[in-house]
Order: sequence, then C-alpha cells, then structure tokens
Amino acid sequence: MEEAIKILIKSRELKLVNGKYTSLPISEAEFEYAKAKGVMFPFRETLGHNECIERLQNIVKNIPPEDVANAFLYSLSTRKLEYRSALGSYWYAKAVPEHESTSAKTCYICSWDTFNDLRCSSEYKNEYNCLNYERFKYGGVRHTYVQYALFDLEEFLKLPKVCHRIEDEQILYKILGCVEELEPQNKAGALQKMISSKKLLKSNKNEVSTILDLFGICGILESKEHHCYDEGFYDCIDRNPPELTNDYSYPINWWKAKDGINRERLKMVFPFLGIMGCE
Repeated sequence: MEEAIKILIKSRELKLVNGKYTSLPISEAEFEYAKAKGVMFPFRETLGHNECIERLQNIVKNIPPEDVANAFLYSLSTRKLEYRSALGSYWYAKAVPEHESTSAKTCYICSWDTFNDLRCSSEYKNEYNCLNYERFKYGGVRHTYVQYALFDLEEFLKLPKVCHRIEDEQILYKILGCVEELEPQNKAGALQKMISSKKLLKSNKNEVSTILDLFGICGILESKEHHCYDEGFYDCIDRNPPELTNDYSYPINWWKAKDGINRERLKMVFPFLGIMGCE
C-alpha cells in the first residue's frame, strides 16, 4: 500500500525541470499497480448533481459519527491523513440539504462542479486521482465540495476500523489549548504558527492548517456570526473570507481567538473523549 501511495503522490507532484515546474509522468505499470491497490482509479464521468446529492445523503446515514471522530484522533499520532479527512466531509455532508443545481456546470449552493479542468490527456490525471492525492497528501482540501465529500466518505468506508489512544486525545487537548494563549484578535494563521512551533504532532504547515479547517467545518472553532454548516446550511452559502490574504476555509476564516472553542460542538463531535478503546 505504501508504494501505491508513493505512486499517487508522484503522479501529482511538480518538479523543477529546465526552469519550469512540471509533473513527471508515471509508467503504465505504476498506474496499474496503484489501481490494483485501490489508491488510483481509471477515468470515469463526473456524477450529475442530483445523483451526487442523493448518494451523499445516503452514505452519511450509514457512517456513525463516532467512527469519523475516532479515525480523526487516530490520525494525530499516526499521521495517516486518509483517516483525518473524513471529519470535514462528514459534517459538511450531514448538513447538505436537498436542492436544485444553480447551473448546468456548477452549483453555488453545494459547490458541485463538472471538474472539466481535471480531465487531462493522461488517463491517470483525472478527477478521482486528484481528489485522492489531496486526501493522502493533506488530509483533504475540498471538504465542502460535494464530490470530494462523497468520494472521501466512500473511501473512508473501505478503511479498516481503528482505535485511537490516550496520546491522541492529549494531542487534541494541546492543540485546542493553544487558543487560550493567543491574543483576542489573533486569527487561524496565528493559531497554526503556534501549534507548529510547539511541535505538538508530526506535521507540516499545510497539515496543521487542514486540521484547523476541519475544526471550523465541524463547528469546534467558529464565530457566533459565522457558524458551521450543521447549524444552518443556507446561512453559510456566502463563504468569502473577510480579507483576501485569508486562505482558510469557511467558517474558520472568520474565527478569532476571542471566539474561543465551542465546547458544545466539541462534545458533539467527540462524544467519547476520556473513554479509551472502541466497540
């Protein structure tokens, strides 16, 4: 499996060649190997909007939220980012209502898209391999796009169930404890820098930023004016950040340290904190 993941990463990574950044092609044998391991996929058509929404609403009913929370915690000490990603996808998917697409090519309500920009000449450079690269490389990027959320949760169900350890809960508490050390007007960027500087877990800047995005999506870090999707989806449609330099996802792109931690959401998302093991 590790070798297949390396092939997936290689297929998307850019290298500096003759002064230009370009992706280096993988061989047909490498592609076939990664496909056989279930890490890469052949090209297939983008799902239509209505089918995507229907499948998303069905799959989220079959995933216990405790499994998603347990997997996220497990990822903190193991750095298995494929287990981390589902936290954002689940809480976004849970909130998505039935609705009609706002366009033939994209939907401004749920961010469904035809993904034409990902249809490249090489078969392995397609939508699903791009999404899986993001899942393994960063713990996900597009959690609030229904196609990613659906793909992520479908792949999550294929993973072996895992149990987190006391170490993982301690990492979570240390991450959230950094909020108390910030100045009231500090934002997510300052929180990321503090977490990274303390070396609370094996990670890089992008991975820590993704963790904070996930905490925003599930409502642990949100502001009263800009809450998570699960607390009122249609109120969250305008997701633009307060300033152009803010690269974080909604709603943590509006969060400040003075907003603190939503402890009710923390208990809802991680209901078993302090209880070791899993059924």
